[in-house]
Amino acid sequence: MTQSRGSNRIRVMIVDDHQTLRRGLRSLLLPHDDIEVVGEAADGTAAVQAAAELAPHIILLDIKMLGVDGIEIASQLAAKAPNSKVIILTAYDSDEYTLRAFQAGAYAYLLKSGVDETVVDAIREAHSGKRLLSPDLMDQVLRQFQTLARSRPMKEAGLSSEELSVLRLIAEGATNEEIAKQKYWSARTAKRKVEEIVAKLGAKNRAQAAAEAVRKGLI
Repeated sequence: MTQSRGSNRIRVMIVDDHQTLRRGLRSLLLPHDDIEVVGEAADGTAAVQAAAELAPHIILLDIKMLGVDGIEIASQLAAKAPNSKVIILTAYDSDEYTLRAFQAGAYAYLLKSGVDETVVDAIREAHSGKRLLSPDLMDQVLRQFQTLARSRPMKEAGLSSEELSVLRLIAEGATNEEIAKQKYWSARTAKRKVEEIVAKLGAKNRAQAAAEAVRKGLI
């Protein structure tokens, strides 16, 4: 289903397997003179075909449609309609989906639970080239980036997650005996583990190891 094309309007296509949601989005966008819904699709195959024909500026795309992976469809859209910008509109707040969506070229990832004027703003922002994330997802994604930021220096230093936890105890001033008690190790094992961590960080002693860990953002 298509509408006439406005030369100065943001052309939007809606892709979702629920007709009620498509209708609701149309109603939401209708009052905005700078936005025009030029087409709809209920599945991924139809979406790719329609996008190639209609060349919309923005594609509102669900992530799950009748067993189809919307993120895979986003990748196909990036190839078939490279000038169209995809906004994922979904009920899934998974870190994995969010990361995969942006890797597939999506410009925004919005939760359906927050659809109101947010989607209108997202359409305008994405059309101008900006990338957006649903405010409800911001905290968990930032935590994920923090974890990723730590993983690189951990890998470079050859530290395991357990060694990193010991390093935190060292930075807190725990003695070998206290570390042994918390980790249920023998005193000899705790001493050996601490020495290994100090060596991996290229430090001369515990204090220097803790300082190096702070410098690298490990703790």
